[in-house]
Amino acid sequence: MKPFLRLTAAAAALCAASPAAWSLTAEEAWEAWVGIAAEYGEEVTAANTSKSGDVLTASGVAVAMELEELSLSGTLGDVTFTENGDGSVAIAMPSEMQMNIDVAPEYGEKLEVVLDVTMDGMNMSAADADGGVAFTYAAPSMVFSLGEMKVDGEAVPLNLTGTIGGSTGTYSKAGDVLTSAFSAESLQIDFDGRDPEGQGQGKGTISMADITSSSTGQGQMMFMEPVKIAEMLKAGASAQGSTTVGATSFSMEGTDAGESFAVSGDMDGGTGSVTINSDQLLYAVSYTGFDMSVSGSEIPLPEVTFGMEETSFNIIMPIAQSEEPKPYMLSMGLKDVTIADGLWNMFDPGTVLPREPATVTFNLAGTGNWLIDILDPEAMANPQGMPGEVHSLNISDVLLKVAGAELVADGTFTFDNTDLMTFGGMPAPDGTLNARLTGANALLDNLVKMGFLPADQANGMRMMSGMFFRPGDQPDVLITDIGVSPDGAISANGNKIYEMQ
Repeated sequence: MKPFLRLTAAAAALCAASPAAWSLTAEEAWEAWVGIAAEYGEEVTAANTSKSGDVLTASGVAVAMELEELSLSGTLGDVTFTENGDGSVAIAMPSEMQMNIDVAPEYGEKLEVVLDVTMDGMNMSAADADGGVAFTYAAPSMVFSLGEMKVDGEAVPLNLTGTIGGSTGTYSKAGDVLTSAFSAESLQIDFDGRDPEGQGQGKGTISMADITSSSTGQGQMMFMEPVKIAEMLKAGASAQGSTTVGATSFSMEGTDAGESFAVSGDMDGGTGSVTINSDQLLYAVSYTGFDMSVSGSEIPLPEVTFGMEETSFNIIMPIAQSEEPKPYMLSMGLKDVTIADGLWNMFDPGTVLPREPATVTFNLAGTGNWLIDILDPEAMANPQGMPGEVHSLNISDVLLKVAGAELVADGTFTFDNTDLMTFGGMPAPDGTLNARLTGANALLDNLVKMGFLPADQANGMRMMSGMFFRPGDQPDVLITDIGVSPDGAISANGNKIYEMQ
């Protein structure tokens, strides 16, 4: 969505109407507009510019972007820059424009798209901002519709319309740092189409509320080849971005050769963020209140429903080559997962298993370092020895809860990277994993009752568990402490169960 916003308001946009620290001229606003667009990989040109009084007119303004296999272009028409007398410059452009998007991969189908864009009531201005120039905008409504779509020259019968309501945004540059912020009250996309070579047809809609995003960094990084991004990071470049979205819903339905299907869902909202610099990469995403239903003529149930209260994924990864250990982290969570009773009844018609929501979470954190430059493609393709080292690992927030059973665990380990022999090429670990298992025997009994597990196999599993677990403080509770020592010994509850040879 951001390339669309930058192309439609590339000139950016609306600045706060407070008195500027210095008076921005129309010429400076135009030059800054062109300059900021270039930072985002866009080329803004005008057939002619002329000044009359306080008004600069850029005639025949066009915007273009060229990537390796993608090109975008659009014509804005005549754009005026009017000096307001308070240090700011008002920007006005036609309310309608057309964008052309061409995708020509080395292998695969060629795609040609024409988008018609309407920006009713767009209000834009520019002003001084911390020694640079900020462009800001506000638009009650921005509508983009698919004018034409071709795949390998053949027209695709697809209608698509998107509407962004109540949007505001800011783009600015101070020094070599670009800062942007965007918000919208709503986004709705409606589409319908048919298979040009068959009988299939379908339609759908997607809607979102309370959308926000922000970013800071060097704009070129988003459009450069990986090698050039690596060079920028080594030179000290960085980028940060975040986004949030409120209530979201979607639906789609279709038919094909007498068969039908329908999918719908919604979620309460979500967040995402990313930070990248020469030292590390941080990425985080989470969603809450997700529900989905599926129905169709080939599904053996009237409707299949699925729900998840919370989903999260987080990663911290060192990037720089270093002799000193750096922090890393990987965590994931799927909380309170539910499925429809109809699905449960397909394998558990007698309601033997508890149907409470399932959950799986874990957090792996510690320290490590790269011995090679992972930003160097040649070094990555031809590593000499181990590419990196892990020095410590902390295991926490481990939770697996399903069908009445629950496993929780945590642990701490250190690794001796000078000893790669004891554990067959792996740094020798030293630490303990603690675990508590609840409801395992009841689950085995239920699986036997359902006929999924023979009774003798269930008894064998109980006997085997005695090698690793000991009874807990309550019925049907098992606990264990799995220890690993640098000499190659593996123990459970203090009893050696294996030794590396």
